Amino acid sequence: MNETPSGHPSAVGRVAVVTGASSGIGRATVVELTRRGAQVLAVARRVDRLEELAAETGAVPHAGDLDSMEACEAVIEDARRRLGPVSVLVNNAAAGSSYDSSVVDLDPERWRWMLAVNLDAPMYLTRLAARDMVAGGWGRIVMVSSTSANIGEPASAAYCASKAGLLGLMRAAAVDLGVHGVTCNAVLPGWVRTEMSERSARRESEATGATVEQVWSRRAASSSGGRLATAEDVARVIGFLASDESAGVNGQAVTVAGSGLW
Repeated sequence: MNETPSGHPSAVGRVAVVTGASSGIGRATVVELTRRGAQVLAVARRVDRLEELAAETGAVPHAGDLDSMEACEAVIEDARRRLGPVSVLVNNAAAGSSYDSSVVDLDPERWRWMLAVNLDAPMYLTRLAARDMVAGGWGRIVMVSSTSANIGEPASAAYCASKAGLLGLMRAAAVDLGVHGVTCNAVLPGWVRTEMSERSARRESEATGATVEQVWSRRAASSSGGRLATAEDVARVIGFLASDESAGVNGQAVTVAGSGLW
């Protein structure tokens, strides 16, 4: 396989869909995949940020929500129409734990909304994109889960459940699709300083009386390596899982949480 000037495996000719692309891990993933030569449909709600990302990377913007099957169908149809059959899907978009609450106080409507965004949408997108991948005999699906899938977080019942559900979906898809040359894996980021996690830091600050910076210092210390992962750290792992090099990796959950064990 050809390589880029930086020595990384080339993704020239691959069509990728990345959700939650306007900031944080999603944005870093678009940058990583376009650098590798992929044609990327960048999906998010913020039109202004998508336009900035398109100008920077050449990604094709798709503005919209992912809260219904019809919205997910529109994403895949747009990718096919503008770029071609989908061969890489990164399910990154999510509602964060800052919108969540304790299991005791959890509003059933909020529970249903968070699962619709965090779990239903990845299932719909995977179902649709996998058809292109199976037809082409090659594909890569990456679910962006969270260490919260394995470690309960306070006041985050729906978020933790949805992120754990992604792991079950990933493993089932890996079994169903592996025989067709399609892999499905997950990354589990620890604390990454994104807009989403900044909201939860502010909420924790208000609840505990600690400053926001103290909250982040404690989060960094929770990794045995004593550092926070960056969005770029996670994006590089996604880039590998989306490449030919990762052909032998299927049905795996990769933790990206600074350094050392989480």
